[in-house]
Amino acid sequence: MQISTLKATVLIVACTLSVAAIAQKTYKCADTYSQLPCPGGVVVNTDDQRTSAQKIQADLATRRDTKTADAMEKARLSQEKRDLAANMPPSKTSQPAASKKTVAKQITKKKKKAPEYFTAQVPGAKKKPLPAKKNSPAKDPNQP
Repeated sequence: MQISTLKATVLIVACTLSVAAIAQKTYKCADTYSQLPCPGGVVVNTDDQRTSAQKIQADLATRRDTKTADAMEKARLSQEKRDLAANMPPSKTSQPAASKKTVAKQITKKKKKAPEYFTAQVPGAKKKPLPAKKNSPAKDPNQP
């Protein structure tokens, strides 16, 4: 067991050392940047030029901005939840129990059926009643 732990430790140290970052030169060639030198290319310093105080100040600003963004997100989500609740119709389970009379009225009310065919109507115009059908035999127009 100790041998495998020792081997694992040596392997981890070897991998860590082999991955060490080596600074590379960066060249600016006209409008592009490259790791390979080019004719007329200029070496660009890519090291972080900030002091430790500037780095700490930037880190603090990042943390402050993150907290502000989180607070704004929570406020937005709670506002959306309130707006959604305000615009939702009340559910039937949340309403108080209706009296037997109102339930009976709701059951007896029938909705009008839509006509089987389309009939154009002028808005605001009253419907004319259909003439009554007579079951009497047709009269001869020559008789009084």
